[in-house]
Amino acid sequence: MTDLHLKTLEAELSARDGVTAGIVVINGIFDHSLHVPATRFFDEVFAAFGPYMVLDLMGLDLLDSRAMGLIVTCWRRALDEDGWLAMVAAERGATRILWITGLVTRIPVFSTVQDALDAQPPRSLRN
Repeated sequence: MTDLHLKTLEAELSARDGVTAGIVVINGIFDHSLHVPATRFFDEVFAAFGPYMVLDLMGLDLLDSRAMGLIVTCWRRALDEDGWLAMVAAERGATRILWITGLVTRIPVFSTVQDALDAQPPRSLRN
């Protein structure tokens, strides 16, 4: 399966197949200026890898409220499609806002991508 990429002057988003889930890595500044292209990018990620996804946010320099809203939209979409979404983040730097807002009480957070993949629940059986 082909890897997906979105690169701007201030940010880079990439996605690859993690066998049991799509792995999305976001580096740089993830803010309102990326809303439209990032929305399209996540549509491609869902089409390529389905509703099981790990977002690696360890390389973020800035995360604003509009970008957090896009993460919430992806999380809800994953749940609506009987999937699962987790984040890889640390309670420091740009991702500290995830703890301040309480988002980490809704979306599972792990310290590594492998930890997130290991914690992934079994895929639900759909009729």
